[in-house]
Amino acid sequence: MKNWGDPLRMVPRQSPPVTSQHLIQIWSELNGRYFAGLLPPIDLVWSRRLTSSVGLFVSRRGPRPRLDRDGLRPPTTREIRLSLPLLQHALQRSEYGEQEIVNTLAHEMIHQWQYDILKRRPNHGVDFLRKMTEMNRDGALAITIYHSLQKEVLALTQFAWRCRQCGRVYRRQRRTIQPRRHHCGICRGSLQELNTSHVNSHASIVENKERSSGAPTIGRGSQLDLTFSPPRGLVPSLS
Repeated sequence: MKNWGDPLRMVPRQSPPVTSQHLIQIWSELNGRYFAGLLPPIDLVWSRRLTSSVGLFVSRRGPRPRLDRDGLRPPTTREIRLSLPLLQHALQRSEYGEQEIVNTLAHEMIHQWQYDILKRRPNHGVDFLRKMTEMNRDGALAITIYHSLQKEVLALTQFAWRCRQCGRVYRRQRRTIQPRRHHCGICRGSLQELNTSHVNSHASIVENKERSSGAPTIGRGSQLDLTFSPPRGLVPSLS
């Protein structure tokens, strides 16, 4: 497996495990190797608040952008966010922690490729899967759709809502879901917030299932929102 720069050293808990300069270096190498250098520059940000997923591609232009003197809309603000708490833990628990960071960055770069090059809304559909397979082919990367830090995500979860109709559970680290405004992305049913004891109980049940099965229960059939976050814009229908 390719060595992406110097080995990482253990750093204080609140310090990014990889410097911004190193991240840019990794992004540039991935861009040249897998995207023919076509991806335009983008901000790479370590986020202390992102704890529901390991990475997130964000694009935002604002509600009513004004036209410039040439009649063109201003450029979209785009950035790739990496979860500082989750990836820092991955670095501490495994000798492959740096590779986890590289794989996460590569995952979000595919979303950037969808947005900047294909001019499509980023998703995990056919285009993403085709590009992911192509990038994984040489063995230097191991990009996936679902991350493996389930226990860490559960430990950071404080709030949860359950769909009254289909039972799907949406977990968040902050109270960002508003039942009057949002509804289930599966059946469009109404949502009910769970109290703290129910949240902790649900986390324990999932952890026990994981121990008994020997593998994390992460996938489309799971009731946990444990995927890489879909690229933002926020939409009222949750996913």
